[in-house]
Amino acid sequence: MLASHLLNFGVWEFDFVNTRLVWDDKMFDIYGVNKVDFHHQMDDFTIRVHPEDITEVEHTMQEIIHSHTPLFEQFRIVRPNGDIRIIAGNVKCIRNANNKPIRLIGINHDITEKQILQEKLELQNSELKKIAWMQSHEIRKPVANIIGLIQLYELKKNELSDLQLLPYLKTSARELDMMIKSIIERTKSAEL
Repeated sequence: MLASHLLNFGVWEFDFVNTRLVWDDKMFDIYGVNKVDFHHQMDDFTIRVHPEDITEVEHTMQEIIHSHTPLFEQFRIVRPNGDIRIIAGNVKCIRNANNKPIRLIGINHDITEKQILQEKLELQNSELKKIAWMQSHEIRKPVANIIGLIQLYELKKNELSDLQLLPYLKTSARELDMMIKSIIERTKSAEL
């Protein structure tokens, strides 16, 4: 049990013969439940599953009774204080010599913080992709304009005055400056 506490997961067991649910101390921490409010019934678990996830969780609990391999399920719970947590659960069915289920043994791991970090990373990655697109496409336009104007000047330097190209160069330089500022702002907002 010490290892489960150090690894931040709770261990539970359900005894089919006595219809008794047992949680270790970490399970009470994960679910935010006081031991005095725990009645060792499967309802102690199911009433805490998020209403949108209960059908899938109940289906998995029925499936494990017929399965000979451990099952994994990710679901949400609602703590007594209203906090919603994301749980990764693994469960295995223990059978007797007649292949009849006698116990379920499982672990629950609160992965809420990990999920929040994952979502932040995905959002940051999306922003960085947008920045990369801006750099490769939007900045290319004013740079191409400047290069084109320079090439035009080199080809027709005897026919054009410097003043004719200057407004176009200024406009392209301003566009480029605005794009760079936009990238800087997006980069700042993409930081964790």
